[in-house]
Amino acid sequence: MVGSEHDPVTQAEHGAYHSSAYAAAGEAIMSFTPINQIHQQLCALHVYAHDPSRSVRAHHFCTHLRKDLHQCVVYDSDRKDARLIGVEYLVPESVFLTLPEEEKKYWHSHKFEVESGMLKLGTKTLVPNAVTDLAERPAMLELHRTYGKTTHTWQYDIHPELPLGPPQIMMSYTAEDQVDKALLRQLDDDLGIKSEDKRAIRAQYLRKEDMERPPAPGSDPWRDGKFGNLEWVEKKEA
Repeated sequence: MVGSEHDPVTQAEHGAYHSSAYAAAGEAIMSFTPINQIHQQLCALHVYAHDPSRSVRAHHFCTHLRKDLHQCVVYDSDRKDARLIGVEYLVPESVFLTLPEEEKKYWHSHKFEVESGMLKLGTKTLVPNAVTDLAERPAMLELHRTYGKTTHTWQYDIHPELPLGPPQIMMSYTAEDQVDKALLRQLDDDLGIKSEDKRAIRAQYLRKEDMERPPAPGSDPWRDGKFGNLEWVEKKEA
């Protein structure tokens, strides 16, 4: 009797798994309802919580699960071969303030990202910048005083081929002197925009009181010299 591993029919079926025909069949018969709820792309840079000298490009594809909770899958680009590198959850300041103090250390503010022009909508190539700037206004007004909890499972800056190593807690920049200017310039060039221009535009419509008020205490712990990551905990015998 021929084993299934030598059966030509089995081999042909297995060989079809990575074909465009199999992918098309999957789209026809399977449900992608959660993914189909994604309606927003945000681009920014994420900073490693345990090593702020390292930052990476992050494209967020987001669903507004509730008015007070956004959830995003994060990729390294917006190309069809993009690597899935993590997830981010976003909540408004009113929710962040209710979190336990021990929990807050995992969250970062978006205030500087929005004000600096670094956080952007990821629009299609042919969309004029003026249209993008107009579309960004309600988004940036909403995101300005939000907080994110981000975990990356793929350190693609040091392990480009496979998602090796432990999951990483990620933060965001909070001041100009922290920014990797070369990485930001590359992101701007790829998107055909300038963060400086967005900074000037947003200064005209962001709420003055929100710009003057610092991020809520407990967020962005690396600002205070506290660096960390996920940890293994040894189970103690009873």
